[in-house]
Amino acid sequence: MKRTLLISLLLLCLAGLNADLVDRIVAKVGNEIILMSDIQNEMLHLKAAGILDESMTPAIVLQQIIQNKVIVQKAKEMDIRLDEGKVRREAERRVAEIKKNYPSEAEFRVALAQEKLTEPELLSSIKDMLTERALSEQLIARNVTSKVNVTEAEMEAFYEASKDTLAVKPVTWKTGVIMREIKPSEATDNAKLAEIRDIQERLDKGGDFAALATQYSDCPSKERGGDLGFFSKGMMVKPFEDAAFNLNRGEISPIVKTEYGYHLIKLTETRGNEIRASHILKIVAPSHADTLAAREQMEEVRAKFLNKEASFEDLARQYSNDPDAAENGGVLGDFAANEFPELFAGQINSSPVGGITPVLENQGILYLFSRLEELPARIFEYEEVKDKLQDYLRSTKTLQAYNVWIQELMKEAYVQIIE
Repeated sequence: MKRTLLISLLLLCLAGLNADLVDRIVAKVGNEIILMSDIQNEMLHLKAAGILDESMTPAIVLQQIIQNKVIVQKAKEMDIRLDEGKVRREAERRVAEIKKNYPSEAEFRVALAQEKLTEPELLSSIKDMLTERALSEQLIARNVTSKVNVTEAEMEAFYEASKDTLAVKPVTWKTGVIMREIKPSEATDNAKLAEIRDIQERLDKGGDFAALATQYSDCPSKERGGDLGFFSKGMMVKPFEDAAFNLNRGEISPIVKTEYGYHLIKLTETRGNEIRASHILKIVAPSHADTLAAREQMEEVRAKFLNKEASFEDLARQYSNDPDAAENGGVLGDFAANEFPELFAGQINSSPVGGITPVLENQGILYLFSRLEELPARIFEYEEVKDKLQDYLRSTKTLQAYNVWIQELMKEAYVQIIE
């Protein structure tokens, strides 16, 4: 494992890893000092995190380090309490995550030795970092964020003053969908029921459950004679669970219908609150004929729309399997060109406004989409951007409040910059 991996991880929590630096003191905050290597390591940290830009000069980074130290010192002075156990557990978790990047414990310890560190020292450094971060967050929450409030009146005033410069909502289309799930027909269901009944008859005549499961079950457990292993309540679908937990050891259930198909269940063992069972499953899934029939029906729906025999809304209410969309006449909402489902975007965008797409299929569901109406570009209404306005104003007010608070805090602290 590359030595640089450990270094990049430790940069998140340690300072002064490079022993070859010619170091010097650049600032004092209270009784703590800040070294040039602290600035350099912090800049490496910011670079690794992808948040170091050209504006982040060493002088700016130094100011950030000073502010962090002032905040932590103030928090300690106020005797803010932390959950030490929680902090330690998180530190141990992070050490464990670092260890996972090494093929062996020995290689991890070699990498630590190369950095002149022991595992307890690493744990302690991470714990200190987490403690300081938690103290800072609590103090800032107490003195800044908890005092920031954005009122409805402020949001409305900001919207009225700046709505002409807000992002313009692009051209959108009122879009509808008719959705039909391809389902097994009654004939398909009856065929699978007949198959499971035939297996049941073989069992009644003394057939071996495991052998029949291996030969006829549609479940991957057939490779184990239908054995599902131990399970407790809540782990299986309800009809299966109810039947399995009502069996005596060695007993075989009647035919059980679930969303997957038809089952025969045999209880083989019990252990406390758990049971061990085997099953034979005949999956009830749409046949090729069912798929063709469903597609043919959707083609008929499409033809009715194109021939103006019924409106899209009426067809959605009559044929769509999506109850919410059907209730709204199939209307999903307003969508811009880049907001349509990626899988179908090409077909939707290429269909004329007021027209309808071909029948589309994905994972056993058939779709018809229509761009029912084109809505011109416009300025967003207040209700549409209300949440974003609140976030923006809260963020702006929080930053302003923080700047005022930190300047007052800095005045109380002893800070010396050493040129």
